[in-house]
Amino acid sequence: MKPALFFRITTLFVLTLLLLLPVGSASAQSNGETIVNIDVQGARWIEKETVKSYLELEPGDAFQAQKLANSLRALHKTGFFKDVKFEREGSTLVVKVVENPMIHEITFSGNDALGTDELKGMIKLKVRDIYNQSKSQSDLANLQQAYRIKGLFLANIDLEVKTLSDNRVALTFDIKEGEKSKVREVRIIGNKNISEKKLRNALSIQPTDWLSWLTEKNTYDKEKLLYDKEQLRNVYQDEGFARVEVNSSIAELTPDKKAFVITHALTEGDRYKFGKTTISGDFDELPEAKLYEALKIYEGEWFSRSAVRLSIEKLTDLVGDFGYAFLDIQPRIDYDDEAKLVALHFEIIKGRRVYVNRVDVVGNTRTRDSVIRRMVQVVEGDRFSSTKVRQTKKDLQRLDFFEKVEIETPQTQDPDQVNVKVKVEEKPTGSFSIGAGFSTTDKIVTSASISQKNFLGRGQNLSASAALSASTADFDISFTEPYFLGKPISAGIDLYNRKVEDSSTSSYDRSTYGMGLRLGAPLSDELYNSVSYNLRHVEIHNVDSTASTYIQAQYANSPYLQSMLSYNLNWNMLQQEETGLVGGRSHSVTTDLSGLGGDVKFVRVSSDNHLYHSIRPMGKLVAHLRLKGGVVESWDGDVPIYEKFQLGGPQSVRGFKNSGLGPRAIVDGDSMGGNYYAMTNMELIFPMIGLEDKGVKGITFIDAGILSNFDPLGVDVNESGAPRVSAGVAVDWKSPFGPLRFNLAFPVKKENWDSPRAFDFSVGTAL
Repeated sequence: MKPALFFRITTLFVLTLLLLLPVGSASAQSNGETIVNIDVQGARWIEKETVKSYLELEPGDAFQAQKLANSLRALHKTGFFKDVKFEREGSTLVVKVVENPMIHEITFSGNDALGTDELKGMIKLKVRDIYNQSKSQSDLANLQQAYRIKGLFLANIDLEVKTLSDNRVALTFDIKEGEKSKVREVRIIGNKNISEKKLRNALSIQPTDWLSWLTEKNTYDKEKLLYDKEQLRNVYQDEGFARVEVNSSIAELTPDKKAFVITHALTEGDRYKFGKTTISGDFDELPEAKLYEALKIYEGEWFSRSAVRLSIEKLTDLVGDFGYAFLDIQPRIDYDDEAKLVALHFEIIKGRRVYVNRVDVVGNTRTRDSVIRRMVQVVEGDRFSSTKVRQTKKDLQRLDFFEKVEIETPQTQDPDQVNVKVKVEEKPTGSFSIGAGFSTTDKIVTSASISQKNFLGRGQNLSASAALSASTADFDISFTEPYFLGKPISAGIDLYNRKVEDSSTSSYDRSTYGMGLRLGAPLSDELYNSVSYNLRHVEIHNVDSTASTYIQAQYANSPYLQSMLSYNLNWNMLQQEETGLVGGRSHSVTTDLSGLGGDVKFVRVSSDNHLYHSIRPMGKLVAHLRLKGGVVESWDGDVPIYEKFQLGGPQSVRGFKNSGLGPRAIVDGDSMGGNYYAMTNMELIFPMIGLEDKGVKGITFIDAGILSNFDPLGVDVNESGAPRVSAGVAVDWKSPFGPLRFNLAFPVKKENWDSPRAFDFSVGTAL
């Protein structure tokens, strides 16, 4: 073909295409004519106006091929449509669309390490959205990354798309999490002055050991790794290394990709002491000396970041209690690298004094507003108080109803007022447990309990429990209202049934059933008092024919109907840390008056006192002194044997059996109990070398006790008012599967009729 002829044919073909050019797979033409109308067909989930908004053409425009092509691309790019076609019907532009399906449901299966709500927050696809395949691929990648951060590198995630009627789909993310990637080793490089063991104990990620299957502290988590990096800085800065640098915290997979090796590299720097501390600012409501008293920083002591934080907290409370909700306390730290001193300057900018406009409670779906509001110490119209806000948060956390408690103080349009916004995140408050244990006293013990400590969202506690052992059977139902009559008064009722059958230690059995009523209220932050009333039926039965005359007399008076009123005063100033009690004291006095009706009449007073003292400079040694005693006396007849005091066993004087010391029947060996007693436990508590991080403690102790009666029990009873003394050692372990205790004790002073026991062991767990 000649070039000229070829050129003419090509030109004619191009002109024809321009006149008949289809856009998409349709036949809308660009011939310059005006569009009078745009008709969208096939749209069901997507509004027609939404479709039109993606077009570059509108009524009044000419049909233009380029704008039609651009509009086609824009509609496809939305991801809403499987297909799009443009057609021309006279002066009408017809847009025909085939929609992608709408998402009717999104579910997750196989997830355990991450909650469903947490996973839903990570994906872009939502219910009632139009299904978009590119978004689904992005969501799969996001979920995969989330599992990697959790240390589940072998997790496999598939998306199942199920077609439903009416052009809808149901999406299921099928997750096979696989095994968590364990941490085989944790290395710390650069430490010279602080042992690697002490540093490692402060970390949330621990190397695999024999307890890892219980604690799961050996699982890799990127967020925990970042937390541990900060923890290392905190440990060093609390020991005076103010300029420590944690250069890197790296997790590397082992060659077999089954475990991690974590390496923390740090530079300790020098150790610094506190230098001079100064305070300035515009706060003049208190003398300057009061501000300095609030500081927990002492010149010449080793630098401590915790002391700095605590000082800021104390200053914030002190100044904030005068109504300054937006005060700013900025500590300036100056390092003297030659003298190795840290000087601090606290600048207080108090801002405006404000008052509480409104208290809002958000986030609670189960717990009633009134339950939360009664714990809020700030009142609408009052002057703002930082201390009250902080205490409100502590009180709400102490309820143990919430996963998280936050209190915000947003400013209102009035600059002199703030709102107090209490934000809570609820958590399950019900529990069911099955327990099993063993002790040398009760042998195998089984128990079951069910409880709800936020019953119906009212903050009430309802529980039922049962415990069975070789010698006892206990059943109990309890209900407590912590805010009786709208006041901070705890009120409760108990129903119980108890049977004791132990032929190895007594010549009789005992059964008790009854009910109790309780009222209690705090007198101060440390002082609490309560009053209770018990009405019970007690029966002594299955008495051996060889029992002592005293037991026979008790049996003759059985059954007993007992009506008793009790008052308890408790003063608690104990200092608790993660490692246990380290200091402080507690005192408790209880008075019982039995005889307000019924046929058991006595008065009883008892007291229990604990003193803990941390021994310096060692710090890890804690001395514990317990002093306990009581007296009971009847004004009409004898005090029943079941209401007398008993001594001996792992909870009183160790080295003796339960009820193993004191007056005892000559023939059958029954413990007669006593009208008065006094006992003491003197302990030295210390961490077990090599097992400190497991919570294992050693105890050395000396116990002593006296148990006797005002009047003789008869010629067939051995009795002496002489003290008994024992000494021994113990191991206490708050293990992941329950408390475990070993006692090894030997009587130093005893009577011939006492029942000694050298070894006691108990362990229990909730399954």
